[in-house]
Amino acid sequence: MKNILIPTTLQPDTINAVKTAIKQSKGKNCNVVLLQVCDIPDTDSSSFFIRSIKNELNVSQKTILEACRNLVAVSQHCTFKLQHQYGISAPVMRNLLEHLHVGLIILTPSYKSAEKKIHNQFLQILSNCKCPILHLNSNFEEHELNKAMYLEQNKSKLQAEDLQQLVQGQFNFRIVSHAKIFEDQSVEEINPELSAAISKNEINLLIQTRKPEKIKLKKSGKSKVNESLGLPVLSLYEEIV
Repeated sequence: MKNILIPTTLQPDTINAVKTAIKQSKGKNCNVVLLQVCDIPDTDSSSFFIRSIKNELNVSQKTILEACRNLVAVSQHCTFKLQHQYGISAPVMRNLLEHLHVGLIILTPSYKSAEKKIHNQFLQILSNCKCPILHLNSNFEEHELNKAMYLEQNKSKLQAEDLQQLVQGQFNFRIVSHAKIFEDQSVEEINPELSAAISKNEINLLIQTRKPEKIKLKKSGKSKVNESLGLPVLSLYEEIV
């Protein structure tokens, strides 16, 4: 496992993300990087620019940051880093991930629901990167992610058996169930069947693949099947898996 990146606005669920990162490092040396993405101040004054980029944290954020540092310190094999990024673009994102040697990105519900435009833009650019992305759900607590269901998109060329072989060196889960999802299927239509399979096989992780998409200015309000099942989702870039 390379380093693990956690984009954050320092909400409480960042602590669960750090716990997950430590567990996913599997006892190997790893740098857990918390990333704060901010807008570039719109000013021609260098002194005002410097004052504006000072990232002042409130009491709650400072408490969460300290808790994350302590968790990493206790792990003994992981190190901790807080990274600030002002402004974002696809080339900047690519260079940042390469510079930090990121092997896994963990996204929290609070970050995905953040209201600032910079966060929405960051998430959309991030979805086009080639790094695995683990989406945590709102009721997620620290536990093993060892039994997975592969949600195969109807246009995907990747079979479950191939996926298991290609990721087994990086992750510890086993794919114990497989379902094919079609574009015209609604959440209400398919959820009962998937929920039954999840319960029967004691599944605690969903896997999906993604392909590059155009950047949109607004968030999509459409509910996705994987988001409605209440489990963490590991998203893999299909061209590299």
